[in-house]
Amino acid sequence: MRLAHLQHMETATMLIRRGMRISIVSSITGINQKILRVLHHDIHGRGPVAGQLPSTGGILSTRTMQATASVFASLYRSVGGPGILDGINLDALITAHDLYLEFCRSMITSTPNTLPINITQAWIIARDIGIGAAYFRNCRHCRIHYLLPDDSRLSPTCPICALKKRGSGQPLTMD
Repeated sequence: MRLAHLQHMETATMLIRRGMRISIVSSITGINQKILRVLHHDIHGRGPVAGQLPSTGGILSTRTMQATASVFASLYRSVGGPGILDGINLDALITAHDLYLEFCRSMITSTPNTLPINITQAWIIARDIGIGAAYFRNCRHCRIHYLLPDDSRLSPTCPICALKKRGSGQPLTMD
């Protein structure tokens, strides 16, 4: 029993260090939120962020965010395999998010409007993929798989083609 508690505390510490919201850490570990708030303060020197969790549609509110979140979701699917449709695979989530952040650091120039998705947003996306509230679509023009949430405010078209069209006037094609 003590070993299990220590493992839960270790997981909670790792997730809080990464910035995951306390409510999610509590649901993953079963640790009381009051204890996690103290742990958060000890780690970060400030209290945790409060408020309602965003929806996947809210996270993917722009084409750029949809495109970058699709990169994370594709990595998560690749690392986690078909089991991601049965529930959140925490190890796959962490591995995919680390790979995603490395990709963002090396390939994408972040602007104030386009920050990489954080671990909480990654968890929400993984949750919504698992419950079917977000799914992959295949673009008929560029043939990539992109993420589309049920509650999207954007049209259900490929974000890469939309960004390409905005930049050059032509959709991206695979020749």
